[in-house]
Amino acid sequence: MTTPADPGHLDGQTVAVTGATGNVGTALLRQLGLTGVHQVRGLARREPPDTAPYASVFWTHTDLGRPDAAGLLREFLTGATTVVHLAWALQPGRHPDLLREVNVEGTRRVLQAAADAGVGHVVVMSSLGSYAAGNPADRVDEDWPTTGVPSSQYSRDKVEVEQLTREFAAAHPDTAVTVIRPTLVLQPDAATEIGRYFLGPLLLRGAQALPAAVAGALPLPLPDDLHLGFVHADDVADALLRVVDRRAGGAFNLSAEPVLDPAGFAAALGSRRVPVPRALLRAGLSAAFHARLVPTEPGWLDLGLGVPALDTTRARRVLGWDPRRRGDRLLADFVAALGRGEGGTGPLLQP
Repeated sequence: MTTPADPGHLDGQTVAVTGATGNVGTALLRQLGLTGVHQVRGLARREPPDTAPYASVFWTHTDLGRPDAAGLLREFLTGATTVVHLAWALQPGRHPDLLREVNVEGTRRVLQAAADAGVGHVVVMSSLGSYAAGNPADRVDEDWPTTGVPSSQYSRDKVEVEQLTREFAAAHPDTAVTVIRPTLVLQPDAATEIGRYFLGPLLLRGAQALPAAVAGALPLPLPDDLHLGFVHADDVADALLRVVDRRAGGAFNLSAEPVLDPAGFAAALGSRRVPVPRALLRAGLSAAFHARLVPTEPGWLDLGLGVPALDTTRARRVLGWDPRRRGDRLLADFVAALGRGEGGTGPLLQP
């Protein structure tokens, strides 16, 4: 686990983290615990266990999707020097209005509370999903258009959140504003959580019931235009800590090497790739979604196959960031943990 090269600026800071019990939030709490930060505040819907990394955090519990969360948010952020806004709902995908209320309107509430409380640095977690479609084999920097993939609910919400963040930055020029755009963020501790979100209970139980040797021998149906990177949650947390430490503004792409094409996916998982046309794969996912066999709406596939990979030059140059975990090894470890039914101790990460 790494810490910033110069963590001195963290001394005396009060850092508030929304979504603090999730995949990235838990990783960030782990790393904040290694610094000289004065106080860590966490916001989540559910009570976490009184164990590391949650035990030393000052907690506030609310649902950002509720209009009456505004008052609690102001209390949560009063006296904070930095807020890292990580909270995001991925499900239920069948209720886009509910997701938008939590993700978009919830972000609006966080930004308004940050303005009211006079928070000096606002860090917003965006995503690869905010970028417009392009050649998946290309790499794009932070200047690529953030117009999203319209068929993806997740992407549409990320685009709207980025617009809110730009408006906030323009209205509050004395506040440092940072947007983080990672690729797919994984860690073994979040394997069961992510499996629940995207596979659903039926497929998740089926995947965990298969012996590892059998699962590894199954062919992977992958289209030719698949090119995806991955990044470990601890490496994202390291970048966040460097952003807070340096008060670095602007946008940052985060992804580890290598970007995996279909052959790379199969090699990482020790499996065999079966070429499948994108249209056929999407039709199958759409049918499974509408039959309520999986919770993953087809827009996720459009996003995964349509957005270019990330150029991380700016994060490496400005932050001195260098991910410690390779994407192919991370994917293999994550899938193995998923098959074993593993997870963390937090209310979202637990199996």
